[in-house]
Amino acid sequence: MDVESSKEFGEELRRERELRDVSLDQLSAVTRVSIRHLEALESGRFSHLPAKVFSRGFVRSIALHLGLDPEKTSAAFSHVYDNWLREEGLARRRDETRTGVVLTSSAPRRSLSYRTTIAGWSLALLLALMTAGYALLRPAPAPGPERTSGGAPETRGLPGTGAESMGLPPAIVANSVAIPPPQPVEPAAAQVPSEPAAPLPSVDGLTLTLTFQQDCWTEVTVDGKVAVAELCRGGSVREFRGGKTFVLTLGNAGGVSVTVDGRQLAALGSVGQVVRNVVIDRSSFHPSSNKG
Repeated sequence: MDVESSKEFGEELRRERELRDVSLDQLSAVTRVSIRHLEALESGRFSHLPAKVFSRGFVRSIALHLGLDPEKTSAAFSHVYDNWLREEGLARRRDETRTGVVLTSSAPRRSLSYRTTIAGWSLALLLALMTAGYALLRPAPAPGPERTSGGAPETRGLPGTGAESMGLPPAIVANSVAIPPPQPVEPAAAQVPSEPAAPLPSVDGLTLTLTFQQDCWTEVTVDGKVAVAELCRGGSVREFRGGKTFVLTLGNAGGVSVTVDGRQLAALGSVGQVVRNVVIDRSSFHPSSNKG
């Protein structure tokens, strides 16, 4: 991307998305980037984005799913982001010079987002350590601690708990529980089922196979549920079994071969053509579609 401003970068990113007929909802679903951040990127409002390292990751993920060069796109974002950051600093210094007031009480939004992220990870790590500690120090179901020859409770933890090396109080060490070794699993051959298992696919279901000769944005709905919504690369094959009704949306219909139960259908469109809502079920192998 040959852009210099945040607004130009956002307009170019939106143009590439719209050329591929990908909505913000679809892009958010496959990249896990919130619609709020997608809109901020496309409008050039970088002040509404998190820290640069996270925003650059958003841009890289978006580029991958739109079929753009992720390295060039993320490098262009870094260049524009640095220019925007430099202009923000100059504007802030001009304001301070004009008003004679130096604003030092509040941090930039991106620093606040970074600190919030760090605090969230720290809290998650603390909760994980507390959970592990509870599992390690949970009281044993057996009766009270053994006593030594002098009648005092035994303060040594059970082998393998690691309680002695943690410097814990004797009462906790005495109730530490050793984690038993994993039990061996019997070979599968010894568990012979009385009857053969039923096949996984439904007897009424169809098997849909998509073979991609070229890159193609693909959305597949199986019995009303979205199974795939992503950019599928040329040379890949996707198979869906057991469905009764499939609905396809293809961004490059001529670059995909469609097979139903081993029977190849006629081409759904030409190279570069967008087809939407192609319905495939057992009643008809002549699917209806809305071609773009």
